[in-house]
Amino acid sequence: MTAPGGLELSQLIKSMKPTLADGIYVFATISPQSEILGRLVLGRVEMLCREDKGWTLVVPQAVAIELELESIFPCRKITLDVHSSLEAVGFLAAVTNRLADKLKIGVNPVSGYYHDHLYVPAGKEELVVEELKRMAAEQQ
Repeated sequence: MTAPGGLELSQLIKSMKPTLADGIYVFATISPQSEILGRLVLGRVEMLCREDKGWTLVVPQAVAIELELESIFPCRKITLDVHSSLEAVGFLAAVTNRLADKLKIGVNPVSGYYHDHLYVPAGKEELVVEELKRMAAEQQ
């Protein structure tokens, strides 16, 4: 079964509409046995990823402070707002390479069922949104 969403790279780039979410997010980790996992409410967690060494969380910074989580990488979330297929080839690579080349910043991309999201360093979000808009306009 083919995953829903667009596959054609130039169409995905042309159609993306970067949308900046409110708030600052952070990356945190907890051990697989942590009691905090039971205290997390799904509506307060942006991402939860199980790894061999523990759980990686992306949460609003306020949640990390409230739960006294050690956290890193204060960032902003940008949704690319185009329904890309999970089988699309090269979309996030094109986006992250462009941002690395033009802005010299690292990006933490996450693919969801419907959209791709970028976690970018806090304070760089406006530069990223503008660069992504330029990238989309070049495909017109």
